[in-house]
Amino acid sequence: MRILVAVDHWFPDHRGGAARVAAETARLLAQHGHDVEVLAPVDPTRRPLEREGSLAVHRVLRRGALPQTLTDPRETWRAALGRTADLAIAHASTTAVGLSSALPQVPLALVFHASAAREARFLRSRLPPGRRRAAALALEPLLALLERRALRGAGRVLVLSDFSRRLLAADHPDALPRTRLVGGGVDAHVFTPGDRGAARRRLGLPPDAPLLLTVRRLEPRMGLELLLEAFAILRAARPELELAIVGDGSLRRKLVERRAGLGLEQAVRLAGRVPEDELVDWYRAADLFVLPTLAYEGFGLVTAEALACGTPVVGTPVGATPELLVPLDERLLAAGAGAGDLAAAIERGLLLATPAFGRRCRVYAESRLSWAAAFPGWHEALTDVPDDRSVRPASSRGAGGPVPVLR
Repeated sequence: MRILVAVDHWFPDHRGGAARVAAETARLLAQHGHDVEVLAPVDPTRRPLEREGSLAVHRVLRRGALPQTLTDPRETWRAALGRTADLAIAHASTTAVGLSSALPQVPLALVFHASAAREARFLRSRLPPGRRRAAALALEPLLALLERRALRGAGRVLVLSDFSRRLLAADHPDALPRTRLVGGGVDAHVFTPGDRGAARRRLGLPPDAPLLLTVRRLEPRMGLELLLEAFAILRAARPELELAIVGDGSLRRKLVERRAGLGLEQAVRLAGRVPEDELVDWYRAADLFVLPTLAYEGFGLVTAEALACGTPVVGTPVGATPELLVPLDERLLAAGAGAGDLAAAIERGLLLATPAFGRRCRVYAESRLSWAAAFPGWHEALTDVPDDRSVRPASSRGAGGPVPVLR
């Protein structure tokens, strides 16, 4: 089967969870005998065309001063026009609209990673008055429109969690009959247990101090301020605890200030973005991984990565996190999304963090959260995508130009 995939982020150009899922599934489809072409954003540091067996990655989606929400639909249409495929797969609403406009006769599968409109609404609620809040307010209706258009044009919708399926039920109930739960996956060959002491030496960490870790974009919905509050509660009784935050984003300056305000400068390390091999070392070096999300955790790939490395995870009862943690051990889930609840869950998690429980985490990740476990469901869901042209807007079926998203 000839498969055309369009993404708004591609790994390793971008390190987010959706980018990893897009790259892994494209490679696995190619390994299963399909001819896979990927339309990805331009990255000036990488080659515009890369081939790996029957997988071809075209870095052709141009970005500029305008938000990608405005440019990606047209760029995807431009890049897809004239190509041939038996199936199109989009990993974002923006690229789905471009694909359905350029290739109206090709069945389309949309991977619904998250609701960008809901996330923009949450972001706006957490931002002070200013340019970023105004931008989020301006983009919100466009994101909602793109989401509706993408879902209407998809013959199949894939979700990584029951949480995401419930979001669809609330916002787009007409898409539910075309929706399949396929789950996410971790590369269990890359994210593996290893020598904790050696990992700490490579990272320049103390050999014995109990270490908490989170890997997050430094953005409001990730709950990092909540984590600092919970950590301050724990440090009052356990001054030997240390915390590392891996990742970067718009909240970095605010987190530095809050860390100082709580008197935690010596105990909390803001590591920034790190290379892939170093990321695996961080997982191995930690005693416990913490996922303090406040909203819209569509799967939680970092949870799967940490567990695959044999590191226990505690998290807030938000989004898909309960689906990943409760089957392993319900004690890993915080009772709520408050600082006290999270601190109590961390205390429980540290008690659970024995070598035997670490081995249990690894077995669980391999059997439930790896691509070996998840991909058969993806392949089955993608091999019979209906050509549901009847649900597409009539204006998307012409070849004269991309569908205008505002009208």
